[in-house]
Amino acid sequence: MLHVVKAIIAGAICGSVTALLGYAKSSTAESFDWKKARQTIIVGAIIGGISGYFGWSYNKAEEWASNMGITTLIEYIKKAILRRLGKE
Repeated sequence: MLHVVKAIIAGAICGSVTALLGYAKSSTAESFDWKKARQTIIVGAIIGGISGYFGWSYNKAEEWASNMGITTLIEYIKKAILRRLGKE
């Protein structure tokens, strides 16, 4: 069980870093928005955690998330939660 938890945490961290770097490369210093970056990081962490749980490669996780529309689903759920908490 501990192995699975470690895999999920490692996947979430890797997904977060990958999402942040992807967001950063597509923005300039003037257009960088921490609010949008935070949202991207959350989506990356969730997908990374799922891929860590299943032991998927980055490409497999990306393909799965894209085919299932999971990125959009996570984005909607995250926004709904943040709005309910009054943070957005």
